[in-house]
Amino acid sequence: MPIKGLSEQRRVPRLGKIHLGRKVPTKSGDSTRPEASDYFVMPPELVHIFGEECNELPIMIPTEDDEVWANQYYKRYSMTRGLVCRGDGITCRRMIDAKTGGVADRNTKEIVWKEGLPCDGMDCPDYKVKACKEVLNLQFIMPDVPGLGVWQIDTSSINSIRNINSGAAMVRLVYKRLAFIPLLLTLEPIEVVNPDDGKKKKVRVLNFRVNGTMRELMALAAKPYTELLLPAPAEDEPPSDNTEEVVIDPKQAAKDINDLWPEDKPTKQTLTPAASAKQASKSSTAPKEAKTTEPVKEPETNLMNLEPKDKTELEKFAFKYFKLQPIQVAPEISMYDLSKLNQRKQAWQQIVAAYHKEG
Repeated sequence: MPIKGLSEQRRVPRLGKIHLGRKVPTKSGDSTRPEASDYFVMPPELVHIFGEECNELPIMIPTEDDEVWANQYYKRYSMTRGLVCRGDGITCRRMIDAKTGGVADRNTKEIVWKEGLPCDGMDCPDYKVKACKEVLNLQFIMPDVPGLGVWQIDTSSINSIRNINSGAAMVRLVYKRLAFIPLLLTLEPIEVVNPDDGKKKKVRVLNFRVNGTMRELMALAAKPYTELLLPAPAEDEPPSDNTEEVVIDPKQAAKDINDLWPEDKPTKQTLTPAASAKQASKSSTAPKEAKTTEPVKEPETNLMNLEPKDKTELEKFAFKYFKLQPIQVAPEISMYDLSKLNQRKQAWQQIVAAYHKEG
């Protein structure tokens, strides 16, 4: 039987944390201080994938629950006890010294958590002495990184928190959901005014960005989650349903390329029953060597070997063989770099795999 109050609790596995700065020695050399970085400070397994100076990560948000992926509160931490107060600007949950009634500290012998206490936000005395601050715990998945779970970035930057919340709202407005939309998490420089001295300074903040056009992303958003997570096919990996290699005739392929649009093709004629019988009669009396047959549709392996020379030719192939307009194939090719031959070939093979049976 499940344990009430425990078995129903779920926690997303966390694979690791990515930082926005490093600890560097102070001038005296007897301690350290935090220093912001121009790039994400990542563990070795991520540096191996993305490099040392990475300020752009391909991510997906794993859930629509903002409390899970974008947990954000005013928080006060203690060196000895960790989180001792969490508030939303109206009420807070605080760790209290049962004897003194104050916030628990290193000398506290017995603690009690109290709910519903007033939270003054930026007007709180703890906030004014920087013992309390805004904290966003941003959690996301990276489909191209090994492991099952989320990565986390913590930030107390008001500008980063605003950017992430605004970016999420924009994604939901355009794509009708946030979870499993391919996004880029970026660390970008902006100029702000320091509230302490009124001087301008440059800081780096988090943002949500996207690759490709909004139209392409809308088409991607309509796909099931599993299709969005599928990796691109390997360049040297043959299609799984190929049984033998079929070599395409280059001359015939060149002729096909120049004859792709419907207005350039003869209209297919439908014969009446009498005309069909007459044609069948002529066919039966003709010599065997003169007998004509209906053209056989090219097998899938033949189509797989086509190598479009550019995006336009790829779209023409899609129209010729599958009657697809450019907007219809945009979701299939948006993840590929069509300036590269191998990527164009992979994009074309993706279209063949998706539409051949329907063509």
